[in-house]
Amino acid sequence: MPPGPQTVLARLVYPIEHVKEPVIYHLITDFHIVPNVHRAQIDPDAGGTLELELTGDPAALTRGVEWLERCGIRVERLDESADPAP
Repeated sequence: MPPGPQTVLARLVYPIEHVKEPVIYHLITDFHIVPNVHRAQIDPDAGGTLELELTGDPAALTRGVEWLERCGIRVERLDESADPAP
């Protein structure tokens, strides 16, 4: 049986050029990841951070995190207990 959904707590660090892009929308629609935002500090003139839980299939979480990093968004793992490691 395939593993069930997993949840990771992460901080996304946005460079200024990605602040206005629909990144969370793409995590939902392209990777079927369910976000739960805990804290956000976004400034369209300076970039920002977003702390959130990401829940989904482990393979989807890995692909979603890799996509974020390819986009130039730094992903910092805040919980070290769950897999996969973003």
